[in-house]
Amino acid sequence: MRGKALHTDNASAGDFKSSNDLVNGIHSITRSAIENNMMSVLTDCPSREKLGWLEQDQLVFPALAANYDMEAYLRKIVRDMADAQTTEGLIPSTVPEYTSLPGAYRNDSNWGGAFVLVPWQLYTTYADTDTLRTYYPDMKRYAAFLKTQVSDGILDYGLGDWFTPDKSFPRAVAGTYGYWRVVDALSRIAGVLGDDADAASYRSEAEVSAKALTRKYYDEATGTFGGGGQGAEVLALDMGAVPDDQRQRLLDHLVGSIRDAGYHLNLGEISLPAAFRVLSGAGHDDIVYKIATQTTSPSYGYQVVHGNTALGESWDGGPGQSQDHFMLGAIDSWFTSRLAGIQQAPGAAGYQKLLVAPAVVGDLASASGSYTTPYGKVSTSWHRDGSAYRLRVTVPAGATAEVHVPVTSGADRGARMLRTEGGTAVYEVGSGDWSFASVYTPAGD
Repeated sequence: MRGKALHTDNASAGDFKSSNDLVNGIHSITRSAIENNMMSVLTDCPSREKLGWLEQDQLVFPALAANYDMEAYLRKIVRDMADAQTTEGLIPSTVPEYTSLPGAYRNDSNWGGAFVLVPWQLYTTYADTDTLRTYYPDMKRYAAFLKTQVSDGILDYGLGDWFTPDKSFPRAVAGTYGYWRVVDALSRIAGVLGDDADAASYRSEAEVSAKALTRKYYDEATGTFGGGGQGAEVLALDMGAVPDDQRQRLLDHLVGSIRDAGYHLNLGEISLPAAFRVLSGAGHDDIVYKIATQTTSPSYGYQVVHGNTALGESWDGGPGQSQDHFMLGAIDSWFTSRLAGIQQAPGAAGYQKLLVAPAVVGDLASASGSYTTPYGKVSTSWHRDGSAYRLRVTVPAGATAEVHVPVTSGADRGARMLRTEGGTAVYEVGSGDWSFASVYTPAGD
């Protein structure tokens, strides 16, 4: 028998490669799972349900866009969401709604919230304001629907941190997090569209929800949140549901929990992308790398060494669940954004202003990647041999880049140094090919 793979004809938008074969294997199985589920909609799996479950579209959006040109495709899926919206404002969890599911399976803020979050991500990635403007009134109707379920800032309804092995996870944390992300994004969307009154109103709603979770779930005596599980603490840190003067304490507890678990994650798909954002944002890319390079269960590497050719639905990726599911694929965007170092500057849209800051971690000797932005292809490649480090960057025409180089000893003529940050030199460059060299030994080497 011979099988033929079918999927939509979305052009490849990027690539990634490193000196670590296990990391490359994780990238390969994640990319396969994404590609295999690109049909008329993004299905959750091509075998069992074939439904367009929406949470993946927003949670894994950075990995989707890093691998494929998703602009027109996801604009079409946003239109599908609008078509499926009910008179009450509900966005069902599966779109098109071929079957009406019961209770929380039809109504969860992290699933329906894709109707707000995907347009926002289309804007930040492709500078698409048309989708924001077209569906903004419908997005507001969805937020108003969710608000009817909110009590004292908390939305205690939904599926929780889906598929988490942590049975102590408080459902209200995930439900409120989903609501918070909706109103937080709406405040930003309103700002882009020039509606200052709405921007302030939604910002206020987001703050009320974050503070409500802080009051209910943060334990100042122990410095833990929601019982101390990884997923609850990740979400609290991601949305700021912790007092400012306690944030480092909670972060330390989270890192300690991950370290004590042998650098394994004990969380579900809702908190998974937030875990990588929180850890990387706090300067713990070394921790993420250790998570990525585990081969015992539960881990991505476990699936690679056991022969999976596509990412599985469960952490083990074994029989009994779908073996072709991209919902846990959030780590793949970390490969592109941190190991290859391709990002855009904070607050930018459409990749006109790039940020190139590769994370040189663990035993990684090299990494390279590319991404086709609206301005053209940006590419990076770095290599280290002992303490000798070299970085090459290509910036497309019309774009500029801020390049972070550790302990720089030289750079091409024309690169303007902006500042130094600890052991890092920060340069500003325009379009073209650039090369930087330094002497650098990461901590722990």
